[in-house]
Amino acid sequence: MSKTDHISGPVDVDYTNEHIARVTLERPDALNAYNESLLRALVSTLQTLNDDPDIRAIILTGSGDRAFCSGVDLKETPLTPEMTFAEYEEGLGLFQNVVRTLRTMETPVVGEINGYALGAGCDTALACDIRIVSEDAVIGETFIDVGFIPGDGGAYLLPRLIGEARAKELIFTGRKLEGEEIVEWDLARECVPADKLLEVVEEFAIELASRPPVALKLSKQLVSESFDVDLETAFEHATRAQRICSQTDDHAEAVAAFNENRKPEFTGQ
Repeated sequence: MSKTDHISGPVDVDYTNEHIARVTLERPDALNAYNESLLRALVSTLQTLNDDPDIRAIILTGSGDRAFCSGVDLKETPLTPEMTFAEYEEGLGLFQNVVRTLRTMETPVVGEINGYALGAGCDTALACDIRIVSEDAVIGETFIDVGFIPGDGGAYLLPRLIGEARAKELIFTGRKLEGEEIVEWDLARECVPADKLLEVVEEFAIELASRPPVALKLSKQLVSESFDVDLETAFEHATRAQRICSQTDDHAEAVAAFNENRKPEFTGQ
């Protein structure tokens, strides 16, 4: 598959360059709300890109200018109250697999939040490594509005990003944050005008893709697990990761470039 190919379906994939892939949720008429087809396609796409050694950064966004992902499509939801527990567990697992994949995959993911990111869409945004939002972006843990709880990772992710008290406020009230407010709550790197979002996100993805890929992937792993391991385990994993980095061609290239006063060229080896 050529990096110039455009792949379309429930999820579109465009290659910004040979090292960056833009993944777009492609249900604009439904505000990119999740149905089973979209959930399965997104996980499969992310896993495929993560396995591609040429891809160093991924951009995740929604089609159109109104929504990143508005949550579950209530007309096509894979969840119903009549299900057995096992069936319900399987259905909810489709949503959880999106967050699980984003959190555990090695390749960094930049969330390009171009509109509504609500409910399950909010949790998908939170699972991205970095978020950049437009002035039109709206993020909210809106589960409480329909008598639900954040079933796909929000209650896990949100406290880690903004602290327990503020996470509880957003989850308990269903409050939506808009535009610059999202940055003020530490849920995004920056807020930019809608017509500049694509440019800013691509520039940041290019910056990520310019870094040594092995070190970048291992850094993501160490940070992602940091709340779930003790200090000694963190030291053990960091030692292993540092040893791996020390034996890469990219480390040698970085040292040589420093000594020669030039910009390094990383190959991912």
